[in-house]
Amino acid sequence: MFKINEKFRLGVIATPVIVFTIIIIIGLFNQELFIGTLWGIFAYVMNNFGFTLNIGCLLFVFFLIGICFHPISKIKFGGKDAKPEMTRWNYWAIALCAGIGTGIMFYGAVEPLMHTFAIPQGISAENGSQEAVMFAITRSFYHWSITPYAIYAIAGLSIGYAVYNLNKPFKVSSGLYPLIGEKAMTPLVSGTVDALTLIAIVGGVAGALGAGIMQIGKGLQYSFGLQPSPTMWAIIAVVIIVGYTISSASGLDKGIRWLSDKNAWIFIGLLMLVIIFGPTKYIADLTLQGFGRFANRFVEISTFTSPRNTDMWPQWWDMYFLADWLAFGPIVGLFLARISYGRTIREFITINLLLPAGFGIIWFGAFGGLALDLQFTGVFDAYAFLSAEGMESIMLKLCDFLPLATVLRPVIILTIGLSFITLADSMTSTVSLMSLRDSVGVKEAPLSIKLFWGVYIGLTAYIFILNGGIDGTKVVMALSGFPILIVELMMMFGIFYKLIFKADYDKSELDTGNNNEDIA
Repeated sequence: MFKINEKFRLGVIATPVIVFTIIIIIGLFNQELFIGTLWGIFAYVMNNFGFTLNIGCLLFVFFLIGICFHPISKIKFGGKDAKPEMTRWNYWAIALCAGIGTGIMFYGAVEPLMHTFAIPQGISAENGSQEAVMFAITRSFYHWSITPYAIYAIAGLSIGYAVYNLNKPFKVSSGLYPLIGEKAMTPLVSGTVDALTLIAIVGGVAGALGAGIMQIGKGLQYSFGLQPSPTMWAIIAVVIIVGYTISSASGLDKGIRWLSDKNAWIFIGLLMLVIIFGPTKYIADLTLQGFGRFANRFVEISTFTSPRNTDMWPQWWDMYFLADWLAFGPIVGLFLARISYGRTIREFITINLLLPAGFGIIWFGAFGGLALDLQFTGVFDAYAFLSAEGMESIMLKLCDFLPLATVLRPVIILTIGLSFITLADSMTSTVSLMSLRDSVGVKEAPLSIKLFWGVYIGLTAYIFILNGGIDGTKVVMALSGFPILIVELMMMFGIFYKLIFKADYDKSELDTGNNNEDIA
């Protein structure tokens, strides 16, 4: 006889549900007080401990790049005879769209433009100056390229090795096995780590979904004159929830792979359109010089804390983004591990770290360059528009300065929707697998748990929109980033200790170069 408590980890599932239900209920009674209290806690933690995020994430980047040149980079997930389950194109497309695909649609033009005209304390530059432009573009690269993907890749590397090479269950806590051994499998450690991970990812996806719903609402207003309203948001939410739930239910091969393929091609098409029909020379010059500055000053950029200044810019931007990425880190890492069977560690780092980071740099250089060129040539006061209409509006407005604007704007709206469906699909599928008591060798979770998580996350996002409380989910997600930093540092040290310091791995796991061909 089937018993639900024998199949699912009810304690782990219940934790985020209880946390966000309490947040919603309290927010309904006194939203301003509640959000103000959360932000106060967030500010205290960031002011006193935010620097640890900078240090930890910088270590992740150097560690992963260093591994590429170490013999363990030839270790293949699943052993030397393991075969990849998808082409390198699909593998990269899924990694891109499950990582920062949603964010680049929202911030692509926003960050370079905003930071150019709102220089923080501690930076010797005038608003709107060339030095301000360089600050803005390099800061955008920091927020959206190699550092966030390093956070994902650390978790994916450790979990993937534990699952495929050490035969451990498909859950985040398995990533601690290389460091602490069987203690990672105990109910206390496993339950705590996985419950914390679910709290962070439910808040993260709900917050991202809420922002996406509002951005799509703005797009419908610009394109068809429809005024944003609770009814419109509800319709958008239902479409997205149904989309990613159906995709998740159809499985990795039919759902996520198909969506990410189409999403990635649209990303490339939009990027080429901006580069070709936008200010091509300025985009190229800005991206190249910005990348040179970014690479040359990466450590300086990564450790900007602005001591004794009062504007809290690093806390509200750099450290917040790092905490944000960390909240997503274990689940995205778990998902990347899921699709990495048959890949070597070097290939894993290349496709899940270096290539998406390069795409992010080109994307922000292109869309940031378009917005800045319009601003400085006097064609359009993009910064004034951004200040008046909000961040969700600027990407849609830029369509007016590209060919076929009336066609392009609906395409962007569709792309935003696809991006969020792809993100939520991958996260729902992964969270569902982690909700199982026994996930060893299981590729797909039951439909019932996928439906539960898909609907719950979507409803949470919609309720927070109605009550102006998306910030609440963001604060919970960001605060979750601090303990997850500790978890990921343990994962990194575990890989170092087991595979590098002790060299404790089977030499038969090394790829000989004969069995790593791409599949059709």
